[in-house]
Formats: sequence, C-alpha cells, structure tokens
Amino acid sequence: MYRARAALKLVLTFLLFASLHLAVPASHAAQVLAVGTEFANVFERNVAGEYTGLGADILRALAKQNGDDIRFEIYPWARAQWMVENEQAQILIGPYRTTEREGKFAFAKRAFYRDLIVLYVRKGSDLSWDGNYASLHGPRLGVINGWIYGAQFESMRSGIKPVLANTLTNGLNMLLAKRVDFLATNIRNTEAAMKAMGISNELQMIEPLMDIQDGYLAYCKNASCEQLRSRYDELYEQLRTGGVLQLMARRQGVRLPP
Repeated sequence: MYRARAALKLVLTFLLFASLHLAVPASHAAQVLAVGTEFANVFERNVAGEYTGLGADILRALAKQNGDDIRFEIYPWARAQWMVENEQAQILIGPYRTTEREGKFAFAKRAFYRDLIVLYVRKGSDLSWDGNYASLHGPRLGVINGWIYGAQFESMRSGIKPVLANTLTNGLNMLLAKRVDFLATNIRNTEAAMKAMGISNELQMIEPLMDIQDGYLAYCKNASCEQLRSRYDELYEQLRTGGVLQLMARRQGVRLPP
C-alpha cells in the first residue's frame, strides 16, 4: 500500500512538473528586422524575391550564429533611415558614417565594404578634373540626393551648388542628356546601373578619385539594439578572422576595407 501511494505521488509530482513547464512558453529566437535601399552587390532583391548582396549574406551568418530570426525589407533610403532612427527596425544596411548619422544610429565597430567615389563623364568628352574641388564650381556637377560624398566635398557643397538627381538612374540619364557635365557617384553602384541600363559604352569614369567611403551596419539606439550590436560585432570578427567574410565579398564583387 505504501509503495502504491509513493508511486502515485511520484506520478502526480511528475505530471505537475510537466504541466508547469508546458505552461511556460518556449523561448523564441530574437526577431531582427534589417532595412535598407537597393545598393548594388550590398543589398538587393532579385526577381525571385530573395534578398541578396554582401550585407544580407553577413547578417544571415551573424543571425544564425546568434540564434536570431532575421528578415529584410527594402525601402527608399530616407524611409529606411527613419525606421531605424525611430526603432521601427533594428539594423540599417550600408550607410556611410558621418557625424550627423552618429547622432541617429549606433554604428558597427568595423565597416563591411568600401566605395570609391569618382566622377563620370560622357565618352568622348574632353572634360577632365585635376582633383581640386574648387575647379568644380563652374561645370554642372550632378549628385544623387541623400548621398554623402566625403568631408571635403560636403564642406564645399554650398559653394559648388551641385545639381540634384533623385536617383542614380536619374543622374545617369541627366548626364547622357547633357543636363550635367559630371556625375559624382561610386563605382560599385554605377557600373551595375550602367550595365542594367545598357549604357556602359556611353559613359566613363575619370580620375583622380574624389574620395573613399566605407559602409557600415548601423543599429537603432536603445538597450536591446546595443546588445545586438555588441554581439554582432563579436561574431563579425569571427567571420573576418576565419576567412569567411573574404569569400563572401569575393563572391559578391565588393571591396572590403583593410
């Protein structure tokens, strides 16, 4: 009798223990939303609806290592920045780092890609540039609205009075139509856009470089985002030192910062 009661008590205790554990919701992976705009080879969406590019590849690897559930969305650049600044998304993919942006976002420790900022002209044009920003005051210089071109150019922007293009495609069409003499842009985006537009033989890049800009992952500024940034910085170092990052960049055709 005693044994039967002891056995029954053991069964009831087990059932109670099990019921308590069933009542506690299972832990779920952290939900991470990363946003950005179309950056050639850095963050894009293909015809099948899949998000591609070095930024997406890196974040998938970091999220997998951290046990997170990550998803991506593409928006106009101003909208994507607003979402991260206002904590509607956790990560912004690809911004260059500026003092103004440091007030809005928490930047990753390391940049994950490097852009060469240059001038493009129409092929056959006799226009040239000597690297002196003061010489850009006269010609009509096209720039892309919302893009950053480096500290030296930004300090002289008001004097140069560039012509704004809403998008890179718009800027390239303005250059073709002779509405601007130069277009300031980066090689990575521009070569991809010209290829897509079928105009690679109509425009050319000229030297010297205007500047070099590095692109980052940037995080919203709250405690959970700071924890995420710190952890992803650690995991990024593992990708970098293990050689995985270099393979990703080579596959995407993206320059890595040294």
